[in-house]
Amino acid sequence: MNKWIQGGYCALFALLPWSLECSLGSWRINLPSEPLIGLLGLGLGWVVLTNPERLRQAFSGNRFLSASAAWIGWMAVCATCSSMPLVSWKYWVVETGHWWVFAAGVALVPAVWQKAFPFFAVSTAGVVVYSLAHHAMYHFRADQAILAPMPFFPEHTMYGAVIAMVIFKPGRLFKPYRPWLLFDLLLLTGLFFSFSRGAWGSVIVAGAVGLFLHFREKRRLILAFGLLFCLTAVFFRAEIAGFASKDVSLQERGNRYSCAFRMAQDRPWLGFGPGTYQFQYLPYQRPEEMTRISVTEAMTSRIPGRGGGAHSEYLQVLSETGRPGLLLFLIMVTTAFWGVTGRYVRSNNTEDQIIMLLLILALLAYFLHGLINNLLHDGRVAALVWGMMAVGSSSSSSSSSGSGSRQGSQIPLLFTSRRMKDNSRPASPVTEEFSCARRIR
Repeated sequence: MNKWIQGGYCALFALLPWSLECSLGSWRINLPSEPLIGLLGLGLGWVVLTNPERLRQAFSGNRFLSASAAWIGWMAVCATCSSMPLVSWKYWVVETGHWWVFAAGVALVPAVWQKAFPFFAVSTAGVVVYSLAHHAMYHFRADQAILAPMPFFPEHTMYGAVIAMVIFKPGRLFKPYRPWLLFDLLLLTGLFFSFSRGAWGSVIVAGAVGLFLHFREKRRLILAFGLLFCLTAVFFRAEIAGFASKDVSLQERGNRYSCAFRMAQDRPWLGFGPGTYQFQYLPYQRPEEMTRISVTEAMTSRIPGRGGGAHSEYLQVLSETGRPGLLLFLIMVTTAFWGVTGRYVRSNNTEDQIIMLLLILALLAYFLHGLINNLLHDGRVAALVWGMMAVGSSSSSSSSSGSGSRQGSQIPLLFTSRRMKDNSRPASPVTEEFSCARRIR
Protein backbone atom coordinates (compact mmCIF):
# COMPACT_ATOMS: atom_id res chain seq x y z
CA MET A 1 0.00 0.00 0.00
CA ASN A 2 2.87 2.38 0.80
CA LYS A 3 4.24 2.01 -2.73
CA TRP A 4 0.87 2.93 -4.21
CA ILE A 5 0.64 5.96 -1.95
CA GLN A 6 4.16 7.09 -2.78
CA GLY A 7 3.43 6.69 -6.49
CA GLY A 8 0.24 8.72 -6.06
CA TYR A 9 2.15 11.52 -4.34
CA CYS A 10 4.76 11.58 -7.10
CA ALA A 11 2.02 11.82 -9.75
CA LEU A 12 0.20 14.54 -7.79
CA PHE A 13 3.32 16.65 -7.20
CA ALA A 14 4.30 16.32 -10.87
CA LEU A 15 0.85 17.49 -12.02
CA LEU A 16 0.13 20.21 -9.46
CA PRO A 17 2.01 23.03 -11.27
CA TRP A 18 0.33 22.03 -14.56
CA SER A 19 -3.25 21.81 -13.24
CA LEU A 20 -5.98 23.81 -14.93
CA GLU A 21 -8.97 25.46 -13.28
CA CYS A 22 -12.25 24.33 -14.84
CA SER A 23 -15.72 25.74 -14.16
CA LEU A 24 -18.70 23.52 -13.42
CA GLY A 25 -21.52 26.00 -13.11
CA SER A 26 -20.88 27.99 -9.96
CA TRP A 27 -18.22 25.49 -8.86
CA ARG A 28 -14.57 25.55 -9.86
CA ILE A 29 -12.22 22.58 -9.77
CA ASN A 30 -8.52 22.18 -10.57
CA LEU A 31 -7.89 19.24 -12.89
CA PRO A 32 -6.30 16.79 -12.49
CA SER A 33 -4.88 17.76 -9.07
CA GLU A 34 -8.03 17.95 -6.93
CA PRO A 35 -9.38 14.49 -7.89
CA LEU A 36 -5.91 13.08 -7.13
CA ILE A 37 -5.92 14.82 -3.74
CA GLY A 38 -9.28 13.20 -3.02
CA LEU A 39 -8.02 9.73 -3.99
CA LEU A 40 -4.86 10.13 -1.90
CA GLY A 41 -6.97 11.29 1.04
CA LEU A 42 -9.03 8.12 0.79
CA GLY A 43 -5.87 6.02 0.52
CA LEU A 44 -4.44 7.60 3.66
CA GLY A 45 -7.75 6.99 5.40
CA TRP A 46 -7.49 3.30 4.52
CA VAL A 47 -3.92 3.20 5.90
CA VAL A 48 -5.17 4.65 9.19
CA LEU A 49 -8.17 2.29 9.36
CA THR A 50 -5.98 -0.76 8.85
CA ASN A 51 -3.26 0.47 11.21
CA PRO A 52 -4.63 3.01 13.74
CA GLU A 53 -1.38 2.88 15.70
CA ARG A 54 0.32 4.67 12.83
CA LEU A 55 -1.81 7.78 13.32
CA ARG A 56 -1.10 7.77 17.05
CA GLN A 57 2.64 7.55 16.37
CA ALA A 58 2.45 10.41 13.88
CA PHE A 59 0.75 12.69 16.42
CA SER A 60 2.81 11.53 19.39
CA GLY A 61 5.09 14.35 20.46
CA ASN A 62 4.40 16.28 17.23
CA ARG A 63 3.31 19.75 18.40
CA PHE A 64 2.77 21.03 14.88
CA LEU A 65 0.30 18.29 13.93
CA SER A 66 -1.63 18.82 17.17
CA ALA A 67 -1.71 22.60 16.67
CA SER A 68 -2.73 22.30 13.01
CA ALA A 69 -5.50 19.82 13.91
CA ALA A 70 -6.79 22.34 16.47
CA TRP A 71 -6.75 25.03 13.77
CA ILE A 72 -8.74 22.81 11.37
CA GLY A 73 -11.18 22.00 14.18
CA TRP A 74 -11.71 25.69 14.96
CA MET A 75 -12.41 26.34 11.28
CA ALA A 76 -15.21 23.76 11.52
CA VAL A 77 -16.68 25.58 14.55
CA CYS A 78 -16.59 28.86 12.62
CA ALA A 79 -18.16 27.21 9.56
CA THR A 80 -21.05 26.06 11.76
CA CYS A 81 -21.71 29.68 12.79
CA SER A 82 -20.83 31.17 9.40
CA SER A 83 -22.65 34.02 7.72
CA MET A 84 -22.57 31.85 4.56
CA PRO A 85 -22.62 28.20 5.72
CA LEU A 86 -22.49 26.57 2.28
CA VAL A 87 -19.45 28.64 1.24
CA SER A 88 -17.70 27.98 4.55
CA TRP A 89 -18.27 24.23 4.58
CA LYS A 90 -17.07 23.91 0.99
CA TYR A 91 -13.97 25.93 1.89
CA TRP A 92 -13.42 23.83 5.02
CA VAL A 93 -13.60 20.56 3.07
CA VAL A 94 -10.90 21.80 0.66
CA GLU A 95 -8.65 23.11 3.45
CA THR A 96 -9.06 19.92 5.47
CA GLY A 97 -8.22 17.86 2.40
CA HIS A 98 -5.02 19.85 1.92
CA TRP A 99 -4.08 19.43 5.57
CA TRP A 100 -4.85 15.69 5.57
CA VAL A 101 -2.92 14.90 2.38
CA PHE A 102 0.02 17.32 2.63
CA ALA A 103 0.59 17.61 6.41
CA ALA A 104 -0.80 14.47 8.04
CA GLY A 105 0.12 12.40 4.97
CA VAL A 106 3.79 13.40 5.12
CA ALA A 107 3.81 12.59 8.85
CA LEU A 108 2.15 9.21 8.24
CA VAL A 109 4.37 8.21 5.29
CA PRO A 110 7.60 10.23 5.72
CA ALA A 111 9.34 8.78 2.67
CA VAL A 112 6.89 10.48 0.27
CA TRP A 113 8.47 13.92 0.60
CA GLN A 114 11.95 13.07 -0.66
CA LYS A 115 10.36 11.12 -3.51
CA ALA A 116 7.65 13.62 -4.51
CA PHE A 117 9.26 17.03 -4.08
CA PRO A 118 11.72 16.66 -7.01
CA PHE A 119 8.75 16.06 -9.31
CA PHE A 120 7.18 19.31 -8.12
CA ALA A 121 10.44 21.22 -8.56
CA VAL A 122 11.02 19.95 -12.10
CA SER A 123 7.39 20.65 -13.08
CA THR A 124 7.71 24.17 -11.65
CA ALA A 125 10.79 24.68 -13.82
CA GLY A 126 8.75 23.56 -16.82
CA VAL A 127 6.04 26.11 -16.02
CA VAL A 128 8.74 28.78 -15.70
CA VAL A 129 9.99 27.96 -19.20
CA TYR A 130 6.42 28.20 -20.54
CA SER A 131 5.77 31.48 -18.69
CA LEU A 132 8.98 33.09 -19.96
CA ALA A 133 8.12 32.09 -23.53
CA HIS A 134 4.57 33.41 -23.08
CA HIS A 135 5.84 36.64 -21.51
CA ALA A 136 8.37 37.11 -24.33
CA MET A 137 5.44 37.45 -26.75
CA TYR A 138 4.60 40.68 -24.86
CA HIS A 139 8.26 41.82 -24.77
CA PHE A 140 8.48 41.10 -21.01
CA ARG A 141 6.30 44.08 -20.17
CA ALA A 142 5.65 44.38 -16.43
CA ASP A 143 1.94 45.03 -16.95
CA GLN A 144 1.62 41.69 -18.78
CA ALA A 145 3.34 39.63 -16.07
CA ILE A 146 -0.02 38.78 -14.51
CA LEU A 147 -0.99 36.92 -17.70
CA ALA A 148 2.33 35.12 -18.31
CA PRO A 149 1.76 31.99 -16.14
CA MET A 150 -1.82 31.50 -17.34
CA PRO A 151 -3.59 29.11 -17.68
CA PHE A 152 -1.56 27.10 -15.14
CA PHE A 153 -1.44 29.81 -12.48
CA PRO A 154 -4.32 32.31 -12.14
CA GLU A 155 -1.97 35.26 -11.63
CA HIS A 156 1.66 36.18 -11.04
CA THR A 157 1.69 36.50 -7.22
CA MET A 158 0.88 32.81 -6.71
CA TYR A 159 3.39 31.88 -9.41
CA GLY A 160 6.07 34.00 -7.74
CA ALA A 161 5.29 32.58 -4.29
CA VAL A 162 5.76 29.01 -5.53
CA ILE A 163 9.09 29.86 -7.19
CA ALA A 164 10.22 31.66 -4.02
CA MET A 165 9.77 28.45 -2.01
CA VAL A 166 11.13 25.99 -4.57
CA ILE A 167 14.27 28.06 -5.09
CA PHE A 168 15.41 27.30 -1.52
CA LYS A 169 15.86 23.58 -2.25
CA PRO A 170 18.95 22.01 -0.62
CA GLY A 171 20.02 20.22 -3.81
CA ARG A 172 22.78 22.78 -4.32
CA LEU A 173 24.69 21.17 -1.44
CA PHE A 174 25.55 18.11 -3.44
CA LYS A 175 27.62 17.26 -6.48
CA PRO A 176 27.30 17.59 -9.41
CA TYR A 177 26.77 21.32 -8.95
CA ARG A 178 26.23 22.43 -12.57
CA PRO A 179 22.68 21.07 -13.11
CA TRP A 180 21.45 22.71 -9.90
CA LEU A 181 23.13 26.01 -10.80
CA LEU A 182 21.31 26.02 -14.14
CA PHE A 183 18.10 25.11 -12.34
CA ASP A 184 18.58 27.97 -9.87
CA LEU A 185 19.34 30.40 -12.69
CA LEU A 186 16.11 29.43 -14.44
CA LEU A 187 14.07 29.88 -11.26
CA LEU A 188 15.71 33.24 -10.51
CA THR A 189 14.90 34.41 -14.03
CA GLY A 190 11.30 33.29 -13.61
CA LEU A 191 11.11 35.01 -10.22
CA PHE A 192 12.43 38.28 -11.64
CA PHE A 193 10.03 38.31 -14.58
CA SER A 194 7.08 37.39 -12.37
CA PHE A 195 7.22 41.04 -11.25
CA SER A 196 5.75 39.92 -7.93
CA ARG A 197 7.17 42.37 -5.42
CA GLY A 198 5.94 40.24 -2.54
CA ALA A 199 7.92 37.26 -3.84
CA TRP A 200 10.98 39.43 -4.47
CA GLY A 201 10.87 40.90 -0.99
CA SER A 202 10.30 37.56 0.73
CA VAL A 203 13.28 35.96 -1.03
CA ILE A 204 15.53 38.94 -0.27
CA VAL A 205 14.59 39.00 3.43
CA ALA A 206 14.77 35.21 3.77
CA GLY A 207 18.15 35.24 2.03
CA ALA A 208 19.38 37.95 4.41
CA VAL A 209 18.22 35.87 7.38
CA GLY A 210 20.03 32.87 5.91
CA LEU A 211 23.26 34.84 5.60
CA PHE A 212 22.84 36.10 9.16
CA LEU A 213 22.40 32.56 10.50
CA HIS A 214 25.21 31.11 8.39
CA PHE A 215 27.69 33.88 9.22
CA ARG A 216 26.37 34.63 12.70
CA GLU A 217 29.87 34.47 14.21
CA LYS A 218 31.06 37.32 11.94
CA ARG A 219 29.21 40.04 13.85
CA ARG A 220 31.07 42.97 12.29
CA LEU A 221 30.15 41.93 8.76
CA ILE A 222 26.51 41.46 9.74
CA LEU A 223 26.46 44.82 11.53
CA ALA A 224 27.95 46.56 8.47
CA PHE A 225 25.32 45.11 6.13
CA GLY A 226 22.53 45.95 8.57
CA LEU A 227 23.75 49.53 8.90
CA LEU A 228 24.05 49.87 5.12
CA PHE A 229 20.46 48.66 4.67
CA CYS A 230 19.12 51.08 7.29
CA LEU A 231 21.01 54.03 5.80
CA THR A 232 19.72 53.17 2.31
CA ALA A 233 16.13 53.04 3.59
CA VAL A 234 16.53 56.40 5.35
CA PHE A 235 18.18 58.04 2.33
CA PHE A 236 15.43 56.93 -0.06
CA ARG A 237 12.52 57.29 2.37
CA ALA A 238 10.93 60.14 0.38
CA GLU A 239 11.05 58.15 -2.88
CA ILE A 240 9.63 55.07 -1.14
CA ALA A 241 6.80 57.07 0.42
CA GLY A 242 6.03 58.76 -2.90
CA PHE A 243 5.92 55.43 -4.71
CA ALA A 244 3.62 53.91 -2.08
CA SER A 245 1.23 56.86 -2.27
CA LYS A 246 0.87 56.47 -6.06
CA ASP A 247 0.81 52.67 -6.32
CA VAL A 248 -2.81 51.55 -6.76
CA SER A 249 -2.01 47.98 -5.71
CA LEU A 250 -0.67 49.11 -2.33
CA GLN A 251 -3.60 51.49 -1.88
CA GLU A 252 -6.07 48.68 -2.57
CA ARG A 253 -4.29 46.50 -0.01
CA GLY A 254 -4.82 49.26 2.54
CA ASN A 255 -8.51 49.23 1.66
CA ARG A 256 -8.72 45.44 2.16
CA TYR A 257 -6.80 45.58 5.45
CA SER A 258 -9.11 48.25 6.84
CA CYS A 259 -12.14 46.15 5.87
CA ALA A 260 -10.67 43.09 7.60
CA PHE A 261 -10.16 45.04 10.85
CA ARG A 262 -13.73 46.39 10.74
CA MET A 263 -15.11 42.91 10.11
CA ALA A 264 -13.12 41.58 13.07
CA GLN A 265 -14.60 44.30 15.28
CA ASP A 266 -18.13 43.25 14.34
CA ARG A 267 -17.54 39.49 14.81
CA PRO A 268 -14.42 39.17 16.99
CA TRP A 269 -14.79 35.60 18.26
CA LEU A 270 -16.09 33.45 15.39
CA GLY A 271 -15.56 35.71 12.39
CA PHE A 272 -17.72 35.63 9.29
CA GLY A 273 -16.82 32.04 8.42
CA PRO A 274 -14.05 30.41 6.35
CA GLY A 275 -13.98 31.53 2.73
CA THR A 276 -16.44 34.39 3.19
CA TYR A 277 -14.16 37.43 3.19
CA GLN A 278 -14.42 38.02 -0.58
CA PHE A 279 -18.20 38.29 -0.24
CA GLN A 280 -18.59 40.02 3.12
CA TYR A 281 -15.95 42.78 2.96
CA LEU A 282 -17.79 44.78 0.27
CA PRO A 283 -20.10 46.81 2.58
CA TYR A 284 -17.16 47.55 4.91
CA GLN A 285 -15.40 49.66 2.28
CA ARG A 286 -15.25 53.42 2.70
CA PRO A 287 -15.33 55.73 -0.34
CA GLU A 288 -12.19 57.61 0.71
CA GLU A 289 -10.21 54.34 0.87
CA MET A 290 -11.44 52.78 -2.37
CA THR A 291 -9.35 52.79 -5.56
CA ARG A 292 -10.01 52.43 -9.25
CA ILE A 293 -9.62 48.63 -8.95
CA SER A 294 -11.99 48.28 -5.98
CA VAL A 295 -15.12 46.21 -6.55
CA THR A 296 -18.58 46.91 -5.19
CA GLU A 297 -20.29 43.57 -5.80
CA ALA A 298 -19.28 39.95 -5.36
CA MET A 299 -17.48 38.50 -8.38
CA THR A 300 -18.62 35.09 -9.59
CA SER A 301 -15.80 34.72 -12.13
CA ARG A 302 -12.08 35.31 -11.79
CA ILE A 303 -10.75 38.52 -13.36
CA PRO A 304 -6.96 39.06 -13.16
CA GLY A 305 -6.10 41.88 -10.77
CA ARG A 306 -9.64 42.30 -9.45
CA GLY A 307 -11.58 40.83 -6.52
CA GLY A 308 -9.88 38.27 -4.29
CA GLY A 309 -9.29 38.06 -0.56
CA ALA A 310 -7.83 40.23 2.16
CA HIS A 311 -4.32 40.22 0.58
CA SER A 312 -2.97 39.07 3.94
CA GLU A 313 -2.98 35.51 5.23
CA TYR A 314 -3.22 36.75 8.80
CA LEU A 315 -5.94 39.37 8.37
CA GLN A 316 -8.04 36.97 6.32
CA VAL A 317 -7.83 34.44 9.15
CA LEU A 318 -8.77 37.18 11.64
CA SER A 319 -11.85 38.30 9.70
CA GLU A 320 -13.05 34.78 8.90
CA THR A 321 -12.30 32.88 12.12
CA GLY A 322 -11.99 35.64 14.73
CA ARG A 323 -9.32 36.30 17.31
CA PRO A 324 -9.14 32.68 18.55
CA GLY A 325 -8.63 31.54 14.95
CA LEU A 326 -5.76 33.96 14.42
CA LEU A 327 -4.19 32.86 17.71
CA LEU A 328 -4.41 29.18 16.73
CA PHE A 329 -2.99 29.93 13.29
CA LEU A 330 -0.02 31.78 14.81
CA ILE A 331 0.55 28.96 17.31
CA MET A 332 0.57 26.45 14.44
CA VAL A 333 3.12 28.47 12.46
CA THR A 334 5.25 29.05 15.56
CA THR A 335 5.38 25.34 16.44
CA ALA A 336 6.47 24.53 12.88
CA PHE A 337 9.30 27.07 13.02
CA TRP A 338 10.19 26.02 16.56
CA GLY A 339 10.62 22.40 15.51
CA VAL A 340 12.82 22.97 12.49
CA THR A 341 14.84 25.76 14.14
CA GLY A 342 15.51 23.54 17.16
CA ARG A 343 16.80 20.84 14.85
CA TYR A 344 19.06 23.37 13.11
CA VAL A 345 20.50 24.64 16.41
CA ARG A 346 21.02 21.19 17.96
CA SER A 347 22.66 19.54 14.95
CA ASN A 348 26.44 19.21 14.94
CA ASN A 349 26.56 18.04 11.31
CA THR A 350 27.08 20.67 8.60
CA GLU A 351 24.98 18.81 6.04
CA ASP A 352 22.01 18.54 8.39
CA GLN A 353 22.30 22.16 9.45
CA ILE A 354 22.17 23.48 5.90
CA ILE A 355 19.22 21.21 5.05
CA MET A 356 17.30 22.56 8.05
CA LEU A 357 18.41 26.13 7.30
CA LEU A 358 17.06 25.97 3.74
CA LEU A 359 13.79 24.56 5.08
CA ILE A 360 13.55 27.49 7.52
CA LEU A 361 14.20 29.97 4.70
CA ALA A 362 11.61 28.45 2.37
CA LEU A 363 8.95 28.62 5.08
CA LEU A 364 10.05 32.12 6.06
CA ALA A 365 9.76 33.25 2.44
CA TYR A 366 6.13 32.14 2.33
CA PHE A 367 5.00 33.51 5.69
CA LEU A 368 6.66 36.85 4.93
CA HIS A 369 4.85 36.88 1.59
CA GLY A 370 1.69 36.02 3.55
CA LEU A 371 1.79 39.49 5.09
CA ILE A 372 0.65 40.98 1.77
CA ASN A 373 -1.03 38.05 -0.04
CA ASN A 374 -3.25 35.14 0.99
CA LEU A 375 -2.46 32.02 -1.06
CA LEU A 376 -2.66 29.02 1.27
CA HIS A 377 -6.05 27.98 -0.14
CA ASP A 378 -4.41 27.01 -3.44
CA GLY A 379 -3.33 23.39 -3.82
CA ARG A 380 0.15 24.20 -5.17
CA VAL A 381 0.98 26.53 -2.32
CA ALA A 382 -0.67 24.21 0.23
CA ALA A 383 1.41 21.25 -0.96
CA LEU A 384 4.64 23.11 -0.30
CA VAL A 385 3.71 24.95 2.91
CA TRP A 386 1.89 22.10 4.69
CA GLY A 387 4.48 19.60 3.46
CA MET A 388 7.48 21.64 4.62
CA MET A 389 5.92 22.31 8.03
CA ALA A 390 5.31 18.55 8.38
CA VAL A 391 8.90 17.80 7.34
CA GLY A 392 10.25 20.16 9.99
CA SER A 393 7.97 18.83 12.70
CA SER A 394 8.78 15.22 11.81
CA SER A 395 12.47 16.03 12.23
CA SER A 396 11.78 17.59 15.60
CA SER A 397 9.54 14.87 16.93
CA SER A 398 11.71 12.01 15.77
CA SER A 399 14.81 13.50 17.28
CA SER A 400 13.10 13.87 20.61
CA SER A 401 11.37 10.49 20.63
CA GLY A 402 14.63 8.59 20.53
CA SER A 403 13.44 5.03 20.88
CA GLY A 404 10.39 5.37 18.64
CA SER A 405 9.64 2.98 15.82
CA ARG A 406 11.69 3.05 12.65
CA GLN A 407 8.78 4.28 10.55
CA GLY A 408 8.04 7.13 12.91
CA SER A 409 11.68 8.17 13.17
CA GLN A 410 12.57 8.51 9.51
CA ILE A 411 13.62 12.06 8.64
CA PRO A 412 12.43 13.01 5.15
CA LEU A 413 14.94 15.18 3.26
CA LEU A 414 13.86 17.93 0.88
CA PHE A 415 15.70 16.65 -2.16
CA THR A 416 17.11 13.19 -2.87
CA SER A 417 20.74 13.48 -3.92
CA ARG A 418 24.07 11.79 -3.56
CA ARG A 419 25.33 12.01 0.00
CA MET A 420 28.31 14.21 0.75
CA LYS A 421 31.54 12.34 1.38
CA ASP A 422 32.93 13.64 4.64
CA ASN A 423 35.15 11.21 6.48
CA SER A 424 36.20 13.79 9.03
CA ARG A 425 32.79 13.73 10.76
CA PRO A 426 30.77 10.84 12.14
CA ALA A 427 27.54 10.07 10.31
CA SER A 428 24.62 12.08 11.67
CA PRO A 429 21.29 10.61 12.84
CA VAL A 430 19.57 12.23 9.82
CA THR A 431 22.02 10.66 7.35
CA GLU A 432 21.89 7.26 9.06
CA GLU A 433 18.10 7.17 9.16
CA PHE A 434 17.86 8.32 5.56
CA SER A 435 20.20 5.48 4.53
CA CYS A 436 18.06 3.02 6.49
CA ALA A 437 14.93 4.31 4.82
CA ARG A 438 16.52 3.80 1.38
CA ARG A 439 17.52 0.21 2.24
CA ILE A 440 14.04 -0.57 3.58
CA ARG A 441 12.37 0.74 0.44
